[in-house]
Amino acid sequence: MAVRVVPLDPVASAEAPLSDEGEIALATETTACVIESYEHRVHCINRVGGSPSVFGREGQGPGEFRDLTHIVRGPEGTVGVIDYELDRLTLFEPSGERVAETRIPSGVNPGISFGYTLAGQRMESPSLAWRQFELDMTTGTVSWGRVFPYRMAAAAGCRPGEGRALPEGSVPSLPPSLGRGFMFPNHAMLFPGLCRGQMLYFASRDDREGVLIQAPTYTAKLPAPKDVERYLEGCGPAPLAFPATPSMFRLPCYEAEYRRTPKRYSDTNRAGIDGQGRLWILTNRDRNEFSYLDIYVGPEYALTVRVRHRVERIDVLGSTLAVLVDRPVGPDDPDDYPDRGIDWYDIGDLEFAVSPNENEF
Repeated sequence: MAVRVVPLDPVASAEAPLSDEGEIALATETTACVIESYEHRVHCINRVGGSPSVFGREGQGPGEFRDLTHIVRGPEGTVGVIDYELDRLTLFEPSGERVAETRIPSGVNPGISFGYTLAGQRMESPSLAWRQFELDMTTGTVSWGRVFPYRMAAAAGCRPGEGRALPEGSVPSLPPSLGRGFMFPNHAMLFPGLCRGQMLYFASRDDREGVLIQAPTYTAKLPAPKDVERYLEGCGPAPLAFPATPSMFRLPCYEAEYRRTPKRYSDTNRAGIDGQGRLWILTNRDRNEFSYLDIYVGPEYALTVRVRHRVERIDVLGSTLAVLVDRPVGPDDPDDYPDRGIDWYDIGDLEFAVSPNENEF
């Protein structure tokens, strides 16, 4: 299959606050909202200028947060903010006005939202199986759920733990189910996190067979120095705190194994759905000076686009792609740490047919 990449240039850019949580959601095509975890706040930034709207503070009351972990696009121009510790989802206007608030199941890891519906996953206890679900963002009611068994990945030739940094000679124990999947508007499911660039596609959420897909852009690449740095930041001992928060529960560091383990095709929760129902997946290719997003129409690969800098998360709404990025560290940067920013891209004129002026991988 021919693989081609179309470079895109941003139409607008803005600064974003530093945060442990790399999350972004488009409330409108011009307004993107992100998390500032250190201050328990949300920033909604308009690309046409003006001061950002900043709201939230530490606490348990209305409009307050204990462990602000996720932000998703809500219905009718709102954003949904998830507090992991309080098991609470709150809908806000980009101005910070609180619209609705509801309890949600514990441990929700959101994926992609469609209007009033949020599709995601959570790990069940005590089985440690990943359950995919849909819930209503205004009531917290789960309308559908399913566990996709790991035997489907094993049938594709994936060994337990393949692609994960584990100590040599260890025998990993994985949950008996597939982990993070992305749902299309027609309820088809795609799991991109298998071994060696393989993915599983299900034509409907109740499909029992699935189709194995090989990502055409995947090549086995070892982690770059920046990848190793990020890995070490996210593993090992965490600061003690009470009450416990999800950031406290971190895996041990296996640096040597990580350095010699090829990167996965895509990490979890780095995807978006456009208005045509196409799935945009942020891949692990390079992600230093540029980042690459593969676009799928159902199980079919359509196109790859290249955007600047190291992308952490994306969202797609209408003719707009918004990306949360870490900027390259410049020679005059006083803290020697990448600044965080938002780039907006116009994708309204993007042609999915391959044309002669596009660049091959």
